[in-house]
Order: sequence, then structure tokens, then C-alpha cells
Amino acid sequence: MGTTHPDERGAGLLSMSFGVLLFFVLLTMMLQIMFNLYTTSVVTGLAIDAARDVAERNGASPAEAESDFRQQIGNEVEFDISIDGDTVTANIRWETKSLFPAVSDTRAFGVLDRQFEVRVEEQQQ
Repeated sequence: MGTTHPDERGAGLLSMSFGVLLFFVLLTMMLQIMFNLYTTSVVTGLAIDAARDVAERNGASPAEAESDFRQQIGNEVEFDISIDGDTVTANIRWETKSLFPAVSDTRAFGVLDRQFEVRVEEQQQ
């Protein structure tokens, strides 16, 4: 039989397991961050679009814009749109979702609470 050199040792099972576990923990954290960024940008974009629709169309009601928003997002987002003089205001409040079961009451991103104001501009003739 052949002899082995002292530097030729196998990889440690414990250190390799720790490395794989760390990799998957970081991977799941990145998935949660990407999911939250995507859903936040979609909800924010649709709220801004609803406010612009009301501001651009003369006679468009906030109820129609809210209905369109609800059809695309659902009822889990608190959404309110109103007209105050020459300004359309849209408010959204949403408790962000997690891909993983909650260990405690604390969440990484918490609550999305934003307000948008869009000015109504009349076209000059």
C-alpha cells in the first residue's frame, strides 16, 4: 500500500456543514430582500399610477382609481385617494410579507407607509 503525505487530509465535515448552512442562510436573506423590494415597488408604482390617472383625467373619480388598484393588488393594502383642490393625494399603508415563518413579532422591513401628491394640471388652449 502507498503511504500518505501528512498534508493530505480530508475536509472536515463540521466546517463544511457550517459553510453550507451559512450559504443557505445568506441565500434566503437575499431572497427575502428581493421579494420585498419587488412587492414594494409594484405597490408604490400602482399607487402613483392611480393618483396620476385621477389628476390627468377631468372627471375621473377617486373611487374608480381605487377600484382599479384593488383589482390589481387586493384588499391587504390600505389605500386611500382623495382630491383636495388642485392636488390628488394617495396614501398607502401595508404590512410587508415574509417568505418564511415568523420567529418573533419583529420583521426586517415592517410597514410600508407612504403618501403621494400629484398636482392637477389643466391643458392650456
